[in-house]
Amino acid sequence: MRPLQLVVWPIDTNGDRIRFKPASDAKPHLETVFGYYCCYCESFHHNLQVEHVVSEDQDSNKAECWYNFLISCSRCNGKDNKSNHPVDFLTFHFPHADNTFLSFCYFEGGKVTVNPLLDPIEQEKAKKLMKLVGLDKYPTNPDYASISPKDKRWHIRQTQWEFAQRKVIEFEEGTINTNSVVEFALQRGHFSIWFTLFANHPDVRKALIEAFKGTAKDCFDPTNAYQPIPRPRLQA
Repeated sequence: MRPLQLVVWPIDTNGDRIRFKPASDAKPHLETVFGYYCCYCESFHHNLQVEHVVSEDQDSNKAECWYNFLISCSRCNGKDNKSNHPVDFLTFHFPHADNTFLSFCYFEGGKVTVNPLLDPIEQEKAKKLMKLVGLDKYPTNPDYASISPKDKRWHIRQTQWEFAQRKVIEFEEGTINTNSVVEFALQRGHFSIWFTLFANHPDVRKALIEAFKGTAKDCFDPTNAYQPIPRPRLQA
């Protein structure tokens, strides 16, 4: 999951913080910061929602708070996934507070797992986020007796993996260059899949980090082939 750099609270022409009431008014600002990608499943989407990290039901004081907003697809934020389920910000990983690229591992077939190299406490935090938004919902996962036929996220990841894998081959054969790879990635989303598959090509990784707006650059080490590094925990 792409780690995100949340910018300062937008201000109006008078220099005052904008009051986002309703919260949907924050959508164009969030799209400017993060692009048209779900902050959780990373899909490119034309109709994203403003998502309250801590729901209004849980804490109404955060209903208009810029730092409590992300953008999400309707599936990740749907009633069968995150919705208004209560969260303890301190015991969950979140993309604007942690290096969530380190939280998960992506594989062919649309599979996502918690990173086994995390220490047990961080593994549990990552698992809570994965369950909250349903990133581990795919047909072969024994934890789910069934998943909604409308939940195609696993299949989209599978398709994107296969596409990106072909682009790795074309890149290594010299038939496409870094700019072409980045253009394909921006059109299709799923930063983490591209970043995973281009692990042996630091120049491409660098370009992906720079091209996807709102990516937290301090989560990757430029002196070590842009390997992901732990992030100091940001507070809500």
